[in-house]
Amino acid sequence: MTILLTDLKIQLVLEVNELDSMTAEYFYEFLSLRSLDKGIMADPTVNVPLLGTVPHKASVVQVGFPCLGKQDGVAAFEVNVIVMNSEGNTILQTPQNAIFFKTCQQAECPGGCRNGGFCNERRVCECPDGFYGPHCEKALCIPRCMNGGLCVTPGFCICPPGFYGVNCDKANCSTTCFNGGTCFYPGKCICPPGLEGEQCEISKCPQPCRNGGKCIGKSKCKCSKGYQGDLCSKPICEPGCGAHGTCHEPSKCQCEEGWRGRHCNKRYGASLMHALRPAGAGLWQHTPSLKKAEEQQNPPESNYIW
Repeated sequence: MTILLTDLKIQLVLEVNELDSMTAEYFYEFLSLRSLDKGIMADPTVNVPLLGTVPHKASVVQVGFPCLGKQDGVAAFEVNVIVMNSEGNTILQTPQNAIFFKTCQQAECPGGCRNGGFCNERRVCECPDGFYGPHCEKALCIPRCMNGGLCVTPGFCICPPGFYGVNCDKANCSTTCFNGGTCFYPGKCICPPGLEGEQCEISKCPQPCRNGGKCIGKSKCKCSKGYQGDLCSKPICEPGCGAHGTCHEPSKCQCEEGWRGRHCNKRYGASLMHALRPAGAGLWQHTPSLKKAEEQQNPPESNYIW
């Protein structure tokens, strides 16, 4: 097993006995590939897996020496390779551990690198977080600046007149949007369904929806709970007020005189009048004293109007 290092590549050569050349199998592993001068050169790289099978014929492994280009200097780097047999035992003369040196030069990028970027050995600017572009001249804003805003430093937008917000997404409206409209551009409103006009001041319903209803289309109202009808003018009483009452407001019936109950289906004072009327007598006159007695027997209920 021999390892030959040149300026551009490492050559691994495995020598095997002719008798076991068809059956012997060996494995290599790079235990270490690291730069000892991080400011001048990054860690070396190889074009093969760090762990693999050693071929029986000489094999060339390309090794990259990534000079950073930040400054001139000589960088030291370490290469440590181990070879094992099929049983996992290390063979003689390994691991191979060596320290080598690479001369690096400060690179020059046409136009230079801004905002803390540096020119690598490929003469390309490597930008710090928050900047991008050929010269690291552009700041990065996430989310991006909207409505023509300009990202001047990472995460900070300068907004054009009429807009504000972290990424200039909000419009500064001099015109007020009415009826729940939302300003999305200076002087322009997004209107909810059923409204139109520059300020959402025009209803698409010729007659306004009542009792909290909202116009959701041309002459179409969406009623609030407890109301119905084209203009939401009719209260809802469930299951209804019967033949002797009318729905006065949601879930409250207004009963005709002489009727009571939540649905106006109970005769007011009928049992008391029957008990007080002598047999064969005519109809009782509904005097104030009798009405008072009726009220004591049948107190008014809270969910209907008498």
